Amino acid sequence: MSGGDDSASKQAQKNEQQRQQAIASGTAQVNQIFDDPNRTSQYQKLAGDTTAYYTNDLNQQKALTDRNLKFAQARNGQIGGSVQADQATKSGEDYLKGILEANRRGQAAGASLQASDETSRANLIASVQGGLDATTAASNAASALRSNLASSQSTSTANQLGDTFGDFANIYQQSKDAAALRAGQKYAYNTLYTPSFGYGAPAT
Repeated sequence: MSGGDDSASKQAQKNEQQRQQAIASGTAQVNQIFDDPNRTSQYQKLAGDTTAYYTNDLNQQKALTDRNLKFAQARNGQIGGSVQADQATKSGEDYLKGILEANRRGQAAGASLQASDETSRANLIASVQGGLDATTAASNAASALRSNLASSQSTSTANQLGDTFGDFANIYQQSKDAAALRAGQKYAYNTLYTPSFGYGAPAT
């Protein structure tokens, strides 16, 4: 009986050694794929592309804001005055905040992709420890990298930056309202007091 028990024990030890070797091999395969230096470049590229996307959005907003402010200042007779200078300063401060936000979102996108990769890595290593073979683990790791990248690229630019220059919207609208009011007053003046334009002339 002791000989049989000893044989079974040796077989169990051999099986465990093989299992540990398989786990080590599968884990090494997974880590090799996730630690590829090219992946680090993809983190950086996603961060840069995301920052560029939101910076472009910001630049479009600023161009529109600058154009609207110019019209508003012209309507209000503020070109060259202190109000124009103050508004230019405020616009510059808002733009800087927008640049910082665009960079923050870019860095967040890169970090989010890296976090997704680490989650996938941990799940695959757990699967290897549960019996997943090294070849399948390696294939699943490569698939996870592709899927994570595609998902991160989609979500990183899913939204707009937001209205960075919202404080100036009222200035522009108020200038339009004031111009409309002045035009209305002029029209009323002509209607009531300028018969030569065909208004208010005595009936014949």
